[in-house]
Amino acid sequence: MIELKAFYRHVERVFEGLGPARSARRLAEQIAPRLLEHLGGALGLAAVQLYAREGGAVRLGRQWGASRPDLAEEIARRLAGGGADEPPWAFEHPAGRAGVIDVDDAGGPYLALFGPAPGDLRPAPPRGEFLSALGSLRYAIAQHLHRRALEDVLEQARTIQMSLLPAGRPAFGTFDVCGASLPAQRVGGDVYDWLALDAETLALVVADASGHGLPAALQARDVTVGLRMGVERDLKITRMVEKLNRIVHRSGLVTRFVSLVFGELEMNGNLTYINAGHPPPLLLDRAGAHELTVGGPVLGPLPDAVYKMGFAHVDRGAALAMFSDGVIECRAPDGAMFGTEGVRAWLEAWREGPGEAAVADLLRRLEAHRRGPTPEDDTTVLYVRRPA
Repeated sequence: MIELKAFYRHVERVFEGLGPARSARRLAEQIAPRLLEHLGGALGLAAVQLYAREGGAVRLGRQWGASRPDLAEEIARRLAGGGADEPPWAFEHPAGRAGVIDVDDAGGPYLALFGPAPGDLRPAPPRGEFLSALGSLRYAIAQHLHRRALEDVLEQARTIQMSLLPAGRPAFGTFDVCGASLPAQRVGGDVYDWLALDAETLALVVADASGHGLPAALQARDVTVGLRMGVERDLKITRMVEKLNRIVHRSGLVTRFVSLVFGELEMNGNLTYINAGHPPPLLLDRAGAHELTVGGPVLGPLPDAVYKMGFAHVDRGAALAMFSDGVIECRAPDGAMFGTEGVRAWLEAWREGPGEAAVADLLRRLEAHRRGPTPEDDTTVLYVRRPA
């Protein structure tokens, strides 16, 4: 009799640490010897065989464990019977009990599992339990393939998202500009960017699509691409943001929105900006800390929203921090948030830069604050310093 808890622990071990398998056949080749290793005792397994369809026929590909007869004709006969008798199968064979499972329900490959040979005294479960175990194993394989496919999609999304982040650091006069973005999951909804509008103007943006994971990442991608296509030096930024708002609204994702802060920094330090429902950037200069709050609502919910343009000046010796809510809402174990005061303390410590070290220090401070490496929310910061 199969002890179920022990059996499922053994099934988990079959899949632990498996390398990437780009095909069902490769996965079958990986798990076949593990079935003998981890389930040989529970199911009384003596051999495992791998079969595949080739040119309309079923052929034996590989075998592990004891030598057993070729079941290709038996598998082909059962497959020819149509959907009325789909795997898994368990049947008695002159060489002992055998079971067959399909690794992929779209035409194989197939794994044949052999129990003890006649006269072999090793314990084996009753036929009904053996068939039930085969069904559980088939389900585990299907879940593993599904998870792998999803991981591949997420990895592709992460590659796309990371490719949208700006490479290196911009050369813009004496300004020191640096950014970083860390998703809470494999992919996230935060982005930052900088775009040279002309030799005298640099566009800066930080955006945060609501939610986490793939849907947020796709919406953040659309915002980034939209900005890169729509930014023009002679187009008022209010019109550009209003147009982007209508695009986000027409996406049909009514439960989702995007907060954004967009600015155009001139070489002389003049900064025009719009804050669309985003945590206010913090500008630190000799007069103190200033929050950049002018703008309008988040992008998406209101198609006819109107946005105002704000003005600031980045003096010599001043520093500007643009960030997502994952920074200020970073929580300590006791619930205390990092907050704007945490950002201000960091910015005061790094007013003189350099930017790369400043950004790295902020990420360390956030990790120390939450006392762990994994953030609850996506974390993004864009640091701008104008040397004295």
